[in-house]
Amino acid sequence: MSLEGSMRHYLESVGLREICLQLEGHGFNQLSDILSMDDEDLAAVIPDDESKKKFKTTLHQDGRLMKIWLDSLGLGQYYEQFQASGLTSLARCSGLSLRSLDGVNFNLPGHKKRVFREAQSLLGYGTVMAEGAWEEHEQLRGGRFGKFLCLTADIFARDPQDKRDNPNEGAAAVPHRRVKFMVDSGSDIVTLDDDIIKELQLPVKGCAKQEVPGGQIQEKPLYSACLGIGGKMLNVEVLPDNVSTLGTPVLWEFRHRIDGEKHLWLSKADEFGIKS
Repeated sequence: MSLEGSMRHYLESVGLREICLQLEGHGFNQLSDILSMDDEDLAAVIPDDESKKKFKTTLHQDGRLMKIWLDSLGLGQYYEQFQASGLTSLARCSGLSLRSLDGVNFNLPGHKKRVFREAQSLLGYGTVMAEGAWEEHEQLRGGRFGKFLCLTADIFARDPQDKRDNPNEGAAAVPHRRVKFMVDSGSDIVTLDDDIIKELQLPVKGCAKQEVPGGQIQEKPLYSACLGIGGKMLNVEVLPDNVSTLGTPVLWEFRHRIDGEKHLWLSKADEFGIKS
């Protein structure tokens, strides 16, 4: 399985001829060049969202580009092992974890780390939807417990795009509030400060039992709300608490990149029609 000819020849063969001049005008002249493009590069070169989506989807799904990518990293000798491990396309490699590479027998540990590092930004895979950070959370006793991963997001009394209740009501009229949430990957719920619940008059959905300090089970009201993160709207169930938190039901809706300074919330592959 090989690719012959220039980048122009390849893009023409997959129906992306109109993008050639834009890429070449920005110095992306080889196939290996376009695989290293990040979201900022893509936005500058291909401003049209539909064209950008088509470009990313096509390249992520073309298994022939795997060999070119590995060769560009100086690791082409692992191509057959990647194929045998099911890592057969850029979509399967983009944003992968170190554990995902366990099926490849790397000669040196540095080779594994190189693949992992480059895979996190492979062809701008995963548009940044929102950006969180390590911050002190004021609801935790003035932040005296140190810094936590936090994200500021919008909480709505209902989905602002859903106008079925009142066709004449615009999104701006839906009660909402900007809230600083603490990210809690050990929780399977979303919690919200009780004062905010009352302010937004969130509708009660039912009741839920929750274990409280001391091991006792307490019944609490369960509310419905809509959570807005970077333009993505999620219908969520909310429990009242003294700390506003985002649990795994929300985390699972995104891909994530975390370092010592920030937490990037990335779109999932299938939001661009990309099948991993």
